[in-house]
Amino acid sequence: MAEPTIVSATAPAPLTERTPVSAATLVEAFQLNAEQNGGRPGLRTIGGSVELTWAEVAGRVEAIAGGLWGLGVRKGDTVAILATNSVENHLVDYAIAHLGGIPFGIFNSSSKEQIAYQIGFGGARLVVTERQFLDKVRAACTSLGDPVVHVVVLDDVSIGAAIGLAEVEESVRPDFDFEATWRAVGVDDLQCLIYTSGTTGPPKAVEWSNRTVMAQLRGLDEAIPVPANNVISFLPLAHAGGRVNGPYSALVHGAAITVCPVMNDVPLALVDARPDALFSSPRLFEKLQVAIDGLIDSEPDEIARASLRSALDLGLRMSQADEQGSATSFEMTEELRRDRSTGLALFHPLLQELGLENLAVAIIGGAPVAADVVHYFRAVGVPMLEAYGATETSLNVFNLIDEFKTGTAGKALPGVELTLGPDNELLARSDMNMVGYRNEPEKTAETIDADGWVHTGDIATIDADGFVKIVDRKKEIMINSAGKNMSPANIEMAVLGQSTLIGQVVAIGEGRRYVTALVTLDTGAVSSFVTRKDLTPSDDYTQLDEVRAEVARAIDRGNAVLNSNEQIEKFEIVSTAWIADSDELTPTAKLKRRAIHAKYSKNIDRLYS
Repeated sequence: MAEPTIVSATAPAPLTERTPVSAATLVEAFQLNAEQNGGRPGLRTIGGSVELTWAEVAGRVEAIAGGLWGLGVRKGDTVAILATNSVENHLVDYAIAHLGGIPFGIFNSSSKEQIAYQIGFGGARLVVTERQFLDKVRAACTSLGDPVVHVVVLDDVSIGAAIGLAEVEESVRPDFDFEATWRAVGVDDLQCLIYTSGTTGPPKAVEWSNRTVMAQLRGLDEAIPVPANNVISFLPLAHAGGRVNGPYSALVHGAAITVCPVMNDVPLALVDARPDALFSSPRLFEKLQVAIDGLIDSEPDEIARASLRSALDLGLRMSQADEQGSATSFEMTEELRRDRSTGLALFHPLLQELGLENLAVAIIGGAPVAADVVHYFRAVGVPMLEAYGATETSLNVFNLIDEFKTGTAGKALPGVELTLGPDNELLARSDMNMVGYRNEPEKTAETIDADGWVHTGDIATIDADGFVKIVDRKKEIMINSAGKNMSPANIEMAVLGQSTLIGQVVAIGEGRRYVTALVTLDTGAVSSFVTRKDLTPSDDYTQLDEVRAEVARAIDRGNAVLNSNEQIEKFEIVSTAWIADSDELTPTAKLKRRAIHAKYSKNIDRLYS
């Protein structure tokens, strides 16, 4: 194919030092990290009741690997893991990798049928789980005709046919050669499988090799050279972001991983670990924004509260003006610099209260994000960067600390080439790309062309400076009754950042005369709004006139930046914000548009009645 518009980042610098990122494989990186950072904390729980140094982590990984080898796990074997982000989950995942095995996570909320499909399709003969999921796993295995040879329980002793992890660790055979086994793992051997969200059919099993993983870690380390000391592992290891930003990236600098098995405990984990790097989807940061706003509103001293609001306003103006390529004019005077410094000092105690004061970088991605959210965090002193990635390409496009444009996904990481197809589909080529879809050569060929370009399915623009802006999903363009093409994501993003009250927006308009929207509410933001406005509490905030009026004003502001055919004419508030892995959202918080249209068909019909 012709490649006149290829945008390439600078190739990664040659690696001469013996560091984890210089390693060819993840297990070599693990061993280098354990050697160089053995005395530093490696894996810990919230509160530190369990805390293992990297040397202790390495010792347990070797023991678990030996026990799994005794159960028959060999190079190239797949192992399914259905578990929370516990210390034991991370240990087992590392151990499987040292055997040359191929772990894959299954989302904990998966049904028996989904579990059976992924175990069967992945070909796993061993499943690792926890006591709370054991019955579901057994039922899934039974439905497959019991092809699974062993089930290992992480948090309990042996239960019936299931083997406890402690027993696995204690059953290392004398003929097991750990070093020879992990050294036999090669750069092109598969490192893991990651199932896609499956929004349009059964999930596909994406194959990542050790080359994929290590290219990702090198690119990130070169582009965002922030030596992380503390990270939190809360995104599921069934998720690409959960793997890269938890057990993988921690190896680069020997960071301590604080595990967070329950998503609702993320606020506790933040305060306990006080991370210096944080990656998440927009939903977490939207909740943190609401929390910061709530702390400002709860300031009892009126003068202090006014000072915080004034500092926030100045920070927002400066964030918008400082942005590279911004058209905003802003004359920076010495007085404004002093005001900004004073404002950041005012915000510091608020960030401390939430465990955010040490953040050297906060990376937001995985779903569309409103520019206002990014500006907000920069305004209060958190350096937030937008990023883009896909399971098929890894996380390959990032804004940088000293080079960014709000509202874009950023620029290609070192070693990544980008171009646009004839229909403006974003194409990517690099060592970070997947190997392919497991057991699906035809789908692999549809996604990776003969020249090695992954066709992402995302419609994008690339500006003269190389910054990528994702416009929409290729298959999610909607056409109104007049034949006008519209991007639902573009419409939704125009509104989403206009008010913290709004949790999600779903634009409706396929084959219709005009656009409407379904809206959900952020519970925390609504509670703060009700308190601030001194409104009477209600069991159903979706019915409050004041809340509806605030949402209407947000939609009006969003409409102001949209073309006339894209503007939302009517809306209906349907519920509080949807949660990941529900009827409405995939496990990675992407909208299930077909399911939403079906479930809320009566609401939609009312909007067009």
